[in-house]
Amino acid sequence: MTRDPLDDLLGRPGRDPGCEAVFEQLDRYCEAVLRGADAASDFPDVALHLRNCADCREDTEGLLAVLASDVPHGTEG
Repeated sequence: MTRDPLDDLLGRPGRDPGCEAVFEQLDRYCEAVLRGADAASDFPDVALHLRNCADCREDTEGLLAVLASDVPHGTEG
């Protein structure tokens, strides 16, 4: 199925997958960002939702910070 580029630009109803669906893909999206891939092209529905949802954008920024850090996960320090 071909996407209409105006869907992303206009945020047409029914195209935004919602918070739950984005949350399921967020780790892969963030890993793509950190690899330098074009995450918005690889995950267009996630990118659209992140433009529309401040809460998910905040979660994404936090996950990116954790994934990019050199601190071992699960330890305090």
